[in-house]
Amino acid sequence: MLKIQNLHAKFEETPILKGVNLTINPGEIHVILGPNGSGKSTLGRVILGDKKFQKTNGTILFEKKDFELLSIPERVNAGFFLSFQSPPELSGVSVHEFLFAAKKAAYPNFTSSFRFKKDLEASLTSFRLPTHFAKRETNVGFSGGERKKIEMVSLEILNPKLAFLDEIDSGVDIDTIKKTGESIKKFLKDKTKSLIIVTHSEKLLQEITPTHVHIFCNGKIIRSGGQEIIERVHKNGFDVFVEKLKSKGFQVIKN
Repeated sequence: MLKIQNLHAKFEETPILKGVNLTINPGEIHVILGPNGSGKSTLGRVILGDKKFQKTNGTILFEKKDFELLSIPERVNAGFFLSFQSPPELSGVSVHEFLFAAKKAAYPNFTSSFRFKKDLEASLTSFRLPTHFAKRETNVGFSGGERKKIEMVSLEILNPKLAFLDEIDSGVDIDTIKKTGESIKKFLKDKTKSLIIVTHSEKLLQEITPTHVHIFCNGKIIRSGGQEIIERVHKNGFDVFVEKLKSKGFQVIKN
């Protein structure tokens, strides 16, 4: 589904990604762990095509489509979804208006406003949000936890092929983490779907079963494996991986 090769990118003049290689097949859950400032969020932004970040080398292929040739809306319509660490406010645009427009753009044949309204209300309710949130301006006056819930509601409504969830569990309560885990499992019942999760939370990782786990450090993936990596990180932190990177001659800057 997704194949990233030797991806380099910078923010202004600062190199952030320094040779990322990642392959994701349908039905897989890839968890990305790493120290703050290592480039995990930048990876999602570069896949999306955020103009704040300049891709300087490498390729991003999504279902054999070269993302270099596609605009952000075209990447989204191809089936890529990115949740934001800090979801922005959309003044003057209600949650209903925003998601209905996005749904119609992603699925041109979808026209049922009645069905959409029912699906949106059901998703809001499942995340313990009042249905009147659909009429509120998107994220305006929302708490951090409410914004994260709306990101998960968006995932359920838009039903993409590949979702990149960037710290979707930060700043939310334990019940929301459990619901997020349930929503992720429901999403992945369709084995054509895939997921990338960036997280620092052990609680969310207790709710799901990753197929792949990656350690991200200094702008690249330095170790990949299974759940044994999660256990090692929770026991010893990232320093053991950082020290191995230093031993190979890499300069490591930790924020």
